Amino acid sequence: MHSDTERLSAVVARPPFPLRLPALRSAAGRVPGSVVGGRYRLLHCCGGGAEFEFWHGRDIVTDRDVGLTVLSCDAGGAVDVDEVFARTVWMCGVNTPALARIVDMVDTDSGGVVVAEWQSSCSLATAASVVPTRSEATRSARPLTDAMRIAHRSGGVLHLDAPGRLRVGAGGHLYVAFPGTLPSADRFADVRGLASALRGLLHGGAGYGAPVW
Repeated sequence: MHSDTERLSAVVARPPFPLRLPALRSAAGRVPGSVVGGRYRLLHCCGGGAEFEFWHGRDIVTDRDVGLTVLSCDAGGAVDVDEVFARTVWMCGVNTPALARIVDMVDTDSGGVVVAEWQSSCSLATAASVVPTRSEATRSARPLTDAMRIAHRSGGVLHLDAPGRLRVGAGGHLYVAFPGTLPSADRFADVRGLASALRGLLHGGAGYGAPVW
């Protein structure tokens, strides 16, 4: 008999991409192999938006893999990096498998970087390829649902509406791999993001980011 997370965990056991530097630039023009924040090397872009990108990276000081939320601040100040850090720092005191542990927040010339521990994991699209059952998907999201409830009670926001921010860990659970809450994020966006992630898992990834109501 298979466990509820066995099929999700089987995908994580196989890395979703080889550990090499792709030749393509990110949408914001960042190049794999370059260094941000003085010590974090970019390895693979995992998504993002106009104001931020999510990168699998490596700390060149400790030689450990990290998850990087790279914030962009243009000449007009599109992202208030200090406010992002202020809205994110509360996560440092939360111990839950639904949030990657934050290890650093760094100002850069072009914005800032939120640095989190990297876990053995895969993207939602990769996890969805095994077609988890509704019960498995619900169990996968339970720690994240609890974390979202705690965040909202304390006035925090996880910013779950950004595609690529969530990944599926080795235990089969959804978690925030790339913390970093923008000023525009709100509770409703969290609810929409979680619902979209669940629908994406159940429908081969096609539902993530799409309207749910």
